Amino acid sequence: MPYRFKINEPVEEGFRRIAREQLDSALAELAGAEVGPGNVHQCRKALKRLRALVRLAAVALGTGKARRRTKSLGKIASLLSARRDQTVMLETISKLSEGSLDAAEALMPLKRNLAAHPADERQLLGSDLAGRARMLLLREAKKFTHIAFKKRGFGALASGLEASYRRGRRAAKYAYEEPTDENFHELRKAVQWHWRQMSLLARAWPDEFAVRVNAARELSQLLGDDHDLAVLIAATAQAGISADEKEAAAAVCQHQQQILRASAELGVRRLFAEKPGAFVGRMEAYWRCGRSLDPRLEVPPVVRQVPAVDQVASKEAEVPASVKEKRPSSTKPRLAAKLETPAASQRRA
Repeated sequence: MPYRFKINEPVEEGFRRIAREQLDSALAELAGAEVGPGNVHQCRKALKRLRALVRLAAVALGTGKARRRTKSLGKIASLLSARRDQTVMLETISKLSEGSLDAAEALMPLKRNLAAHPADERQLLGSDLAGRARMLLLREAKKFTHIAFKKRGFGALASGLEASYRRGRRAAKYAYEEPTDENFHELRKAVQWHWRQMSLLARAWPDEFAVRVNAARELSQLLGDDHDLAVLIAATAQAGISADEKEAAAAVCQHQQQILRASAELGVRRLFAEKPGAFVGRMEAYWRCGRSLDPRLEVPPVVRQVPAVDQVASKEAEVPASVKEKRPSSTKPRLAAKLETPAASQRRA
């Protein structure tokens, strides 16, 4: 099922349905006899979607309960670390090397050092670890089944949406005022939450929400590349290469980070341009209008009232021409001004 609320279902029912779907998806990835990196990656994505859902409905669930659920889900995700850092670093080096011979030369010592220590990300997840993760997921599934809602309708989502959006604005401000790797990592997470929460509400106005979802997803990819560079810079400091080689490799990565952050800035500012209250109010209006416009809701047909003059003209049009010719002409003058066809400009008005 798509990761979104249905516009014609109670929000609490939709929350339970989506949570169940994501938990089922995560469990399915760990159910096989062999659990590979791809299964782990898909499981972690399902957990991220579930955490975004909990944040959206945090106030309706109770802030304390929501915090405990997101913390527990985060621990499971950490337990299932995809161990892809080294592969990602080598892929990042390849991307940087394709664009510049100077960059390729500066990164070659680092690439050789990383390649000399094969990663274990292609290994299967141990059965004991997979079993523990499944047990924790089943425990979470029971808690989600019995979790209670304190609010109904869009009001159950409004406070969580505002909190996530406000956090995005704050993260954008801090990232561009103090451009540290940590601040941009926080911005990346906020953009990801916003993207997923817009996906959840997309049925309110699919075309409108698709614009925000796509924009946020593209920004998330740019900020994800920035994060990969930050990981590579940190690895460079620990690599077994000379100080000059470390400095040269780090300089290439930092230069690319500056390009990515500049490319993302206007998009980030546009995504979080509105004040939180105004943004949430607009989303609520879309939600209410979306429910009213749902084709499955019965809407009485609009009956057009035909003006009296049009009715007379219509009846006259039904009279055969032969009958019209036999009618005696009236001795009284016709009220031509009242029966004349309006001028073109009058009709347009």
